[in-house]
Amino acid sequence: MQPSLKDISVVLVLLATVACGPITPTGYSCQPTTTTITLPEELYETSGVAISLKHPGVFWTHNDGGSVLTAIDSEGQLLSQIMIQPPLRDWEDIAISECFQNSSCLYLADTGDNRERRRAGSISIRRLEEPGLLDTSDQSLAELSTDVFPLRLPDGPRDIEALFVLSEEEIYLATKGRNDPVSVYRYPPPLRSDTVTLELVQELSPGARVIPRQLTGGSVSPEGDLIALRTYESMQLFELVENKLVPLQNGDIDLRPLLEAQGEGIAIGQDGLFVLTSEAAGGSPPQMNLLYCYPEGS
Repeated sequence: MQPSLKDISVVLVLLATVACGPITPTGYSCQPTTTTITLPEELYETSGVAISLKHPGVFWTHNDGGSVLTAIDSEGQLLSQIMIQPPLRDWEDIAISECFQNSSCLYLADTGDNRERRRAGSISIRRLEEPGLLDTSDQSLAELSTDVFPLRLPDGPRDIEALFVLSEEEIYLATKGRNDPVSVYRYPPPLRSDTVTLELVQELSPGARVIPRQLTGGSVSPEGDLIALRTYESMQLFELVENKLVPLQNGDIDLRPLLEAQGEGIAIGQDGLFVLTSEAAGGSPPQMNLLYCYPEGS
C-alpha cells in the first residue's frame, strides 16, 4: 500500500531517529547477513516477498500496483518477470506453500483497500502453481493465469496487507489497523470460486494503530511453527494455537536500525532466515535486507 506523503514523512522521521546497527532485541538476536541490497528500479513499490520452494536462492516479489510477478536472487538481481491474469487491483502480499501433490503454489493477496471501500467479491486470494524462471529479455512478458477466490469480510471493508499460508487449507489474512483494530481472519476451507466470508478469529490491538505500527506484511516458516507479522518499524513473532496467534515471549523485534524507507514485505526461510523488502520512498531506492534471527541462548 502506498501511504500519503504525510504518512511517508512520519515514517521517515521516526526511522531517522535510530542509528543503524545490529538488531539485538531481548529474547531474540537478529543479525543482517549483508549490507542493505538495492533492488531494481522496476520494484519501486515492492510490497510482498516469498522464498521459492522450487528454485534455491530465489525470491518472488511484486509491486502493489500492476500485476507483474518478479523473481530476484539474493543479490537483488532480476531473474524473471511474469504477467498475472486476470489483472490484480491492489496486490499487497504473497505467500508460498506446498500444494497439490509434491508441488508448491504461490498465493497472492489482492486485498489492498486504502479507502476501505472495496465491495464484497472485489477482493480475492489468487493461487498459481509456482512457475519456472522465464526469460525476461523479450519485451512482451509471458502470462500466467491464476485461480481466483473472491472474499467477503464479516465486518465490512478493511485494508488488508498481510497474508500467511500454512498449507493449501490453512490461509490467514490480517488487516493493517488503519481505522479499526488489527484483525486476523481465516479462510474457511476448502478454497472455492464463489464469494466466501472470512472468519474473524481475533483482534491484535484494542483499536486503530498509529502509522508506524500498522501491519504491512506476514509470513510463516517452512515448518509452520513460527509466524511473523511486520509493521513499518518492527516485527512480532507468534505461534498458532487453535487457529489463533499467540505472541512469543520477547518476540517483538525492532527493525528501525535497518533504516528502511518504507518497510513492506517479509518472508521466513530455513534456518532462521528472514527476508525484508522496502518500497522506494523519500529519495531511497527499493531495498531488501537478509537477516538471521535466533532465540538468545540457542
